[in-house]
Amino acid sequence: MQNHKTHISLTSLIILMAFFSMVFLPGISYGAEKKTSKKAPPAQQKSVSINDGNVLDYLKKAEEQVKKGEMDSSLAVLIKIHDYAEDVVKTVKYFQVQYDKTVNDASMPQNDKEDILIKLKRMPQLIQKYTHIKEVSAFDIGLVYAKKGEAEKARKYLLEVLDTAPFSVKQDSLWMKSKKILLGLYSLEGEF
Repeated sequence: MQNHKTHISLTSLIILMAFFSMVFLPGISYGAEKKTSKKAPPAQQKSVSINDGNVLDYLKKAEEQVKKGEMDSSLAVLIKIHDYAEDVVKTVKYFQVQYDKTVNDASMPQNDKEDILIKLKRMPQLIQKYTHIKEVSAFDIGLVYAKKGEAEKARKYLLEVLDTAPFSVKQDSLWMKSKKILLGLYSLEGEF
């Protein structure tokens, strides 16, 4: 009888273990799979999201990285900053045109016109701010590409700076620094 009870207990124990393994082990392994699937690859974890609140901080950090020789990490951020600034300038200019038309519409209620006029007054400041950020980031991108030996890419961004930045003969101006690097890429230093 004792042997029969042990056999039943052992059988019950095996059945219980099988039951628990079928019920709880898939959940445990599912949870482990779920945790690992949520983890993004290292490159994605360091992804930068540029917005109005952080664009200047990221620009400063990227410029510091360039000074330290961290070209690849700074380049990725600088390109995002440049693209963001370019998009903001285009967007603001688009709305500026639309708002100018709306303000002159006689059927527009006065309260709406006043609201739009306030926004229109802010737009030149935004355009100026983001045009400057775009120019600075374009210069930095051109500088990084020049240091990496990628002359064609460097020229594209440096020419953009020369096209958009205010002309200046001051050696520390963005325009003159871009000119100097660009002429160096063409082996024309000091020619003009």
